[in-house]
Amino acid sequence: MKVAKFLFVAYLAVLVFCLGTLLLVSPYLAFWHLDATSVATFQFLLHRSAEIQILLGSALMLLFGFLYVGPMKTLTFFVISLPVSLLMRTFLTGKTSLLGLYPANTAPASQESGLEVFFILLSWFSMSFSSYLLASKLVARLGLRRQTLWSLLLGTYFLVAWSVALDAVLTGARLPAQTSLWHDYGSSFGLPVYNLVNWAVAGLLLLMLSRLFWRAGASIQQLEIWLPFSLYTANIGFIMLLSFGSGLWFPLMLSTCLVLVPESLAYFPREEPHPIHGGRFRTSLSQLIWLIMRVGVWGFGRRRLQLVARGVEHIPRSGPVLIVANHVHYFFDGYILIRTVPRRLHTLVALDWVQVQALRLVIELACSLADWPVVLRSEQLRERDTSQNWAYKPLESRQYLRQVISNTVRLLRASEALAIFPEAYPAFDPHPTLKRAPDEFLPFRPGFIKLVELAERDHRTRVAIVPAGLMYTRTGKGWQATVQYGQALFLTDFASHEEALHTVEERVQALSLALSSVTPLPPGETSPL
Repeated sequence: MKVAKFLFVAYLAVLVFCLGTLLLVSPYLAFWHLDATSVATFQFLLHRSAEIQILLGSALMLLFGFLYVGPMKTLTFFVISLPVSLLMRTFLTGKTSLLGLYPANTAPASQESGLEVFFILLSWFSMSFSSYLLASKLVARLGLRRQTLWSLLLGTYFLVAWSVALDAVLTGARLPAQTSLWHDYGSSFGLPVYNLVNWAVAGLLLLMLSRLFWRAGASIQQLEIWLPFSLYTANIGFIMLLSFGSGLWFPLMLSTCLVLVPESLAYFPREEPHPIHGGRFRTSLSQLIWLIMRVGVWGFGRRRLQLVARGVEHIPRSGPVLIVANHVHYFFDGYILIRTVPRRLHTLVALDWVQVQALRLVIELACSLADWPVVLRSEQLRERDTSQNWAYKPLESRQYLRQVISNTVRLLRASEALAIFPEAYPAFDPHPTLKRAPDEFLPFRPGFIKLVELAERDHRTRVAIVPAGLMYTRTGKGWQATVQYGQALFLTDFASHEEALHTVEERVQALSLALSSVTPLPPGETSPL
């Protein structure tokens, strides 16, 4: 894949060159004081950059298809898409449109040279192929039935949404005449934007006829989707930056909400077969999400929940920390920890209760951005009613166990702070819980001790285990939440892991004795907050 990476870097370089010249050079030719030769050279480079971009994009998708989709399927899609695109373009730019709803484009394809038409067809191949593969991956992750049908529909959506966004920014920006090249290559079958229905029908026919001769679908579950995702995202990023630089906020919002976010679900959260290693970008992104969360929770719940924090000085300001707390409320426990812990905090999140595939992807995307490990309670997966639809299958528990171990060890070795609830079940939850009373304690599971042990196997990491007790008491019309942190403990302080487990459990229970004073809930109320 070194060749593919080299081609993709070259592809990005061309996009950056085009973006810079379109926004910084072309509108201000007089400012640059260029002579006639320099202006001619600049116009030639700008005129040819679109062709270079399309050639690189087509070569990338052909190479990717040969390596991961299969030579026959890739060649079939390529050979079928070119004549089909040509027929669609010729038909749609005639005297009547496909559905007869709107007039066709006033610039027929016959006015273009054969080379220009060929480049346009190549652009449709690269974008339609990447759109279909992205859609197929997303459909597979959502677990939808009739995957081929949904892949065709979503692939058409990605293809048309990209074209609409590109058409909107190139039309609204009023850029120099050289940008008509991108407009021609990006527009769907030579039709103006108000022929949206015809765009969708033509794009669907293109994908259907190209996919028809495959006879069997590609192995999407094992498909490395990074290149189609990167190619498609690079084009969307080009549109968004061009919109931003031109002061066009509507195309920018359109590209972000209707294109970038949906297609990102095909790639994020990533399916990691190996441990994820941290990096500056990942750490910076996690820090940004943490700051947003801190600002967001500042005013949330303040009217109904008074918060008191004690023992915050016991939380180390640096180094790896594992905060171990009892579990009372399914949501507000995490809210309280975010509010009171004076450093960036990662929380282990159980998602085995999710029933909708789309919700699963959205929550996992959020957890991936915040760098919060996702865990599945295996007994929940085994004992649930199989007649209902669930987002997670029992066979996935091992995969997520490996991921949560690798992610937790990585974060601890990176001197991060994590929060975990070893009881695994809260007292108040809209879903079934093992606790029968607010003041009941479930036995602590030993998994957090194992995670600390694995993190310390590098002989450099020393994890501080901070016990925390959470308490909720009724105060008139609202509630008071109190969190109390105890002194940090270390595995080296104990003779065995069993002793460490029981000591941490006893400390957490001692810090949470005030739970026994919680006022009983009125009949029919399921949560105190």
